[in-house]
Amino acid sequence: MTTKAFGILNEKASLKPLDIQRRDVRANDVKIDITHCGVCHSDIHTARNEWGGSQYPVVPGHEIIGRVATVGKR
Repeated sequence: MTTKAFGILNEKASLKPLDIQRRDVRANDVKIDITHCGVCHSDIHTARNEWGGSQYPVVPGHEIIGRVATVGKR
């Protein structure tokens, strides 16, 4: 599934709108329609690959608010 996100393509790039691919919801997943997102300092470190191991594109932001859209069949 394709979804819109704000992300970064490499450690030197600027944040920009992206279309990213997401896998389908699996048995133990919850799909959330995100309405708000905070970006903390650890997200910036990850986007800039300052800790190593970042895989691009990176969509920073793990502090979210949203609505549950789908629950996997467990």
